[in-house]
Amino acid sequence: MARTTPGLLNQRRADGAEEHIQLRQTTTTLGRSDSCTIVVALPNVSRLHARIELQHDCYLLFDAGSANGTFVNGKLIEQGYKLNTGDEIWLGGQTAALWFTDPEETLVGLPGVIAPPLLIDESARTLKVYGTPVQLSPLEYGLLLYLSHAAGAVCTRDRCFLAVWGQPYDQATCEDALNACITKLRRHLRTAAEAAGQPAPMITTVQRIGFRLDAPVTFAPQTARATPANDLTYAG
Repeated sequence: MARTTPGLLNQRRADGAEEHIQLRQTTTTLGRSDSCTIVVALPNVSRLHARIELQHDCYLLFDAGSANGTFVNGKLIEQGYKLNTGDEIWLGGQTAALWFTDPEETLVGLPGVIAPPLLIDESARTLKVYGTPVQLSPLEYGLLLYLSHAAGAVCTRDRCFLAVWGQPYDQATCEDALNACITKLRRHLRTAAEAAGQPAPMITTVQRIGFRLDAPVTFAPQTARATPANDLTYAG
């Protein structure tokens, strides 16, 4: 069956914003050169560093003779590598990282089985939305973790800010920072859910009070319980 939905590469830019690139071409080139399909302008990235080829409905990653190598999930690849949802690609090093998502793999990989809307591994400080890894800033992760431990209950703005920023909440000076963090967190959750063809986990605003996470949360097993969310302090 012909592919109807292209794969995605997710890249976090230097300004912190995320860019989502659809792999619409049969061959996608990655490198420092402006002639590449995806330009990664970092000094450790070769002019033509790597390429992704669509073969038999699968995406294969190849190193293109780069000086510093191409890695998947921290391991150097020496030949074609079949990309799977959640794979992290490094071009020459961790500073040039991209994340791969295949929406069709999510839909047909395990018939009848849907990954949990939110899977949080506190030990590794990672998040997956319907099986797709999501990269959050420390503040966004801290806020989500705090809301997750109280899923279904309203968390006041005061408590959210104290838990994440470690400071008392003052509306005049803190409201914009908290609202911006919530907005970015919602956007990241929505983008990952849309890639999986699923509804976004909902964070509801309770007017003049705070926020409520209206989505089921699964916590990965861990040998030692992490520090309670309301005792955590995150640097911005």
